[in-house]
Formats: sequence, structure tokens, C-alpha cells
Amino acid sequence: MEAMGLPVYWLGREFTAGGLTFQGPYGGEFGGEVEGGGIDMDYVSWLDGTPFEGTNIGLKITVYGPNAWGLASGRIMTPPPPGVPSQYSVTRRTVDVMGREAELISVPSGDRPANRLRLILELDPVVVVGEAASVLSSDAEGASELNILIKNPDLLVQVIGENLRPYPE
Repeated sequence: MEAMGLPVYWLGREFTAGGLTFQGPYGGEFGGEVEGGGIDMDYVSWLDGTPFEGTNIGLKITVYGPNAWGLASGRIMTPPPPGVPSQYSVTRRTVDVMGREAELISVPSGDRPANRLRLILELDPVVVVGEAASVLSSDAEGASELNILIKNPDLLVQVIGENLRPYPE
């Protein structure tokens, strides 16, 4: 992306949210390439505190260049794909991130109102998308959500607003 003259945004090497420490970015060296010009990065928090062991929750940050956003925006902005049944509907709200309007999209799945959260922030000429996925734990009383970003969508907005910055620092 830098070779294309486009800015790259990231969350640094580590941040804290809801009492959990997320580390990253993980991906091929720094991040994975996105078709059309972009990069994605994964940040992970291990719930038991031991890296690479046990249950983890994550946050994916994708920075789309203009061509990449043209290829991906339809899929990202209009979830879920046709034919996926759900008793809940996609919800959207406008939020303030870094003094700019951003869109927070909650994507349901089956019997869960929020299976995935997406925060879309336009930082001309790029678009940054933060995405958190549901992580369920099952016990005798049923399933419970482990991802603090799914349980508290405003925390996702806060994480992006407080930690997103141009790379390199």
C-alpha cells in the first residue's frame, strides 16, 4: 500500500480493551494482502492469558485502497449473504470515530442478534474496517458470548477511536 502511495493504519503492537490485552498484528509478516490493494491485520487476546493456547478472541483490521474497496464494499456493506436464514435483521448505526462519522453494522446469525460486528471508517483515500466475530462458550446452562467486543459494541468504537493511527508510529 505504501508503494501505491496509500496510507496504512494500524492499532500498534498491543492495546487493552475491557480488561483484556490484544496483541498483533498477526498476518504474513505484518498483514495479509487484500485484492485490489489493501492489507488486513489480526489482533488477538487469549482469554486464559497464555499466548497461542486456549480460547482467544480477535479483532481484524482491514485497510482498503480505493480499488480494493470497490471490490469488497458490496459484500461488507450488505450482509448477510442471500439465503442465510436469521430471525434477526442487520442493524446499523452511525457513530463518531476520531471526529468522523463511521458506520457500525451488527450482523446476525440464526438465533444470535450479533454474530459479527463491523465498523466502517472512511479515511480518504482509504477505508478502514474493524471486524469482531462471535466466540461462544458452551456449558450446562447453554451458550454464552465470550467476545467482549460483541457483548459491548461501543467498546469496538472506543478501541478504534483511541488506538487507530498511521503506520509507522
